[in-house]
Amino acid sequence: MAKYHQLKLYLCLLCSLLASPSQASSQQLEALLEPISIGERAKIDNTQIISAKLLSRIYQVRQYDPLWNDRDYAGTLLNVIKNADDEGLSKEDYHYSQLMALYSQLTATNWQDEYQSNVFEILLTDGIITYAIHLLNGKINPSMLGKTWNYDETHLDFDTTLKQLETHIQSHTVADAIAGLAPNIAPYHALKRYLAQYRELAKRYSFTAIPYSEIIKPGTSHPSLSAIDKRLSELGYLDETTADNAAITTYDKGMENRIRRFQTDHSLKADGVIGAGTMAALNVPYARRVEQIRINLERARWLSANLKENYLIVNLAGYELLLFKDNTLNWRTDIIIGKVDTKTPLFKSKLKYLVVHPTWTVPRSIFPEIIGHLKKDPDYLKKKRFNVVEGSGTPVNVDNIDWQTVNAKSFPYWFVQQPGDDNSLGQIKFIFPNQYAIYLHDTPSKNLFERTDRAFSHGCIRVKDPLVLADKLLNANANWTPTSLSEKLAEGKTENIFLDEPLDILIMYWTVSTREGKLRFYNDIYQRDPVLIEALNRPTYDAVLARDGLLNIIE
Repeated sequence: MAKYHQLKLYLCLLCSLLASPSQASSQQLEALLEPISIGERAKIDNTQIISAKLLSRIYQVRQYDPLWNDRDYAGTLLNVIKNADDEGLSKEDYHYSQLMALYSQLTATNWQDEYQSNVFEILLTDGIITYAIHLLNGKINPSMLGKTWNYDETHLDFDTTLKQLETHIQSHTVADAIAGLAPNIAPYHALKRYLAQYRELAKRYSFTAIPYSEIIKPGTSHPSLSAIDKRLSELGYLDETTADNAAITTYDKGMENRIRRFQTDHSLKADGVIGAGTMAALNVPYARRVEQIRINLERARWLSANLKENYLIVNLAGYELLLFKDNTLNWRTDIIIGKVDTKTPLFKSKLKYLVVHPTWTVPRSIFPEIIGHLKKDPDYLKKKRFNVVEGSGTPVNVDNIDWQTVNAKSFPYWFVQQPGDDNSLGQIKFIFPNQYAIYLHDTPSKNLFERTDRAFSHGCIRVKDPLVLADKLLNANANWTPTSLSEKLAEGKTENIFLDEPLDILIMYWTVSTREGKLRFYNDIYQRDPVLIEALNRPTYDAVLARDGLLNIIE
């Protein structure tokens, strides 16, 4: 079969001597692409093709007529591919070096080499369409990282997309079209700016870990203070007392203020004390910060498909809930998320209704905890206002249950906590149907919101200001007034209140984001970053989790 294709390519080249230039180019394109189309070969001129099926289909539909006849314009698109680095992707995933070398060679010889011209044609098309797919949906397929992932992907009609590509090539607007595929959300654009800043830091400064041996408190002296001061200055933590090249010998008030700002921006307790956590954050190399930002630019690309103007984002790593209206952040509040061994899953749903004065049906995963309390205190049910019911909801006479012999795994009934001040769900819960029984809710344990790391729940998400959230969500309902919620709560009964327009809720995991216009780094509490950066850094053709170009752009 290989000899057949070699013979066909030879015949095509021979025919090209007798054919017109455009006919010859089309024939050679067909000869080069046919082995790729039938799956016999995945390389052109020893370069791996990424979106092979999509590439083949494009040229089949065009009867192998080249796309890039305007070679000067084609050359300008190499800068478009180069800009992939600015998006946190890699230009080398889109044949940048090969294209640059080919373009230089072909330009020097006035494009006389027909074979190399067609190789350039194929690699440029493959690079542009693969880059477009990655900007649109991300390079990595998040459904391969977690079973709970159900976010939409953007799928495009092939015929329409091909016509648009041809139009953009003719009108020289490919660069604008590519730029328009990036997520149109404020956090993404902010992260791009910070990516450039940290790349500049990594380029400008050599990085050496600052020695740490003991806690440094304000007012004390320490030999590492000068190095810490220099690191803070490099990162932009400056004030009017910061002196150029001055040796710092005492941890003074000015430096303490800068440390507190640094601690806040790195999700540390802003107490001004330089302990192990603060020093660990100061000792993260700038190049590693670049990788962290790239990871979260990729995560932002995952959620942009069919995103409406109004939505809720729950950022688990940042312990925050964000309400967006008209694609602009309208309001935020703190949250508590699932513990490491009861992780809150990542998924998308629609928030449909609220429940005031909710009951709480205890998940079976918490039964051992409840039964453990009952073995120590028989009055625990009464104190915590729990009923025991059958699956149908029929009450069970608990006087007939010997709690000392009960096994949590085989216990056939359910615990249901009645509404009240001590109800674990507080005064209100927010329902968005999902198979994981996850919801937002109030909590009587407000003191936990004072903690910096807030992974304390069994999976559900506790909201610091649930009544404010409820009012903001219900404000769009017809006949809803500023006093409606307080009136409902005053009635004291359990009631469902539906939103006139269900709201998209996206449970995400951003370990780097922006808050109040400043970059924030968060602790990777669920350890989701390492596998993602490893996949993101692998070549596209070698990335196990990478997307298939055909599947993600064609319907």
